[in-house]
Amino acid sequence: MNIIITGGAGFIGSNLVDALVKTPNKIIIVDRKITPKSIFWQHSLQKKVEFVQIDIRDKKKVFDIFKIYKPSYVTHLAAQTIVTTAFDKPMETFETNILGSINIFEACRVIGGVKRIVFASSDKAYGKTKKTYTEDSPLAGDHPYDVSKSSADLIAQTYYKTYNLPIVIARFGNVYGEGDLHFDRIIPGLCKAIVNKNTFAIRSDGQYIRDYVYVKDVVDGYLFLLTHKGDIEGQAYNFSSQDTLSVLEVIEKAQAILGVKIPYKILNVARNEIPYQHLDNQKVKSLGWKNEYSLEKTLPGVLNWYSKIL
Repeated sequence: MNIIITGGAGFIGSNLVDALVKTPNKIIIVDRKITPKSIFWQHSLQKKVEFVQIDIRDKKKVFDIFKIYKPSYVTHLAAQTIVTTAFDKPMETFETNILGSINIFEACRVIGGVKRIVFASSDKAYGKTKKTYTEDSPLAGDHPYDVSKSSADLIAQTYYKTYNLPIVIARFGNVYGEGDLHFDRIIPGLCKAIVNKNTFAIRSDGQYIRDYVYVKDVVDGYLFLLTHKGDIEGQAYNFSSQDTLSVLEVIEKAQAILGVKIPYKILNVARNEIPYQHLDNQKVKSLGWKNEYSLEKTLPGVLNWYSKIL
């Protein structure tokens, strides 16, 4: 059975591929590059999969890949994922996250044969609110990254409702863990500051609240949606954790877990960030998924991983 994973050489994608290569399926990765020090690079996953180097904005190449491999399952993770990059490069973000997603959905629709598509949306798709998000909350992003995820999420729903394309939507909180090389994110930046004995720079006022979800819980979530036998097409599912914390609370918790003092400086220069985000994940829990990890269990191992690559 052929499984295509777009963005499979990225942070979450690499961890997902690392799990899938243990199955008898043929795994095809669609990505722009393999980044040195990534999990994909470290584990030599390119030797265990078919790696196709293309940009999902290229509709012809996307269609060619789907015609060649005729996948039974697709996990669409490829995206421009950095909020600050989206602010500086909105067109590139819209092209990748919206038009790139349309190319994937269109290839699935036109070529056919796909049994299920799991699409990676985001908690950012909901936009700003002071309330906990449920799957029925409006998708109301109002800045480039958030709008790109709101739009792609709605387009995924359109392909299901209009063409009966078997799409399932996953909306995760802040994902952390081994393999994340974006050091402007909280956990990677925190670990880098500890390893290099630097002061940790906080871009916000330190009060922004997020769900911190370990990458292996995320991988389990994608595999759960990919393989679930129930009628879940056309549905969206939130995935969160028990670690719903402000940045300052993350620092306090990290100090307690790791037994280190973490000096920090509040810059308060964040632009277009959402102050409060918390996902209600009772819907997916009712199907049988649950969190297995927490910051207490995972942070020492995550720090150890960063200490080896920095």
